[in-house]
Amino acid sequence: MTTVERPAVNTTRVWLAAPLCTAPEPSDCPVVRDDLMRTWVPAVGAVYCSADGRHRATWQQLRVQHDLVEVRTW
Repeated sequence: MTTVERPAVNTTRVWLAAPLCTAPEPSDCPVVRDDLMRTWVPAVGAVYCSADGRHRATWQQLRVQHDLVEVRTW
C-alpha cells in the first residue's frame, strides 16, 4: 500500500480583488477558482486559461476583476 504524506496544516491561499488586497503574485502559478466559480489553469507565457479553454487572462487581469481561491488537489 502506498501512503501520501500531506502537510500538517491544510491551508488554501486566497487573493481578494485588487485594490482590496496587496498580496504579491504567487511564484508557483497555482490553479485558482474565481468568484464566478470558473477554474483557471496556468498556461504557457504567463497566461491563465479557463478550464473550458474559452477564456484567457493574465494574473493581473484576474486579480483586478475577481476574488481568487487556490484549488487544492489531494
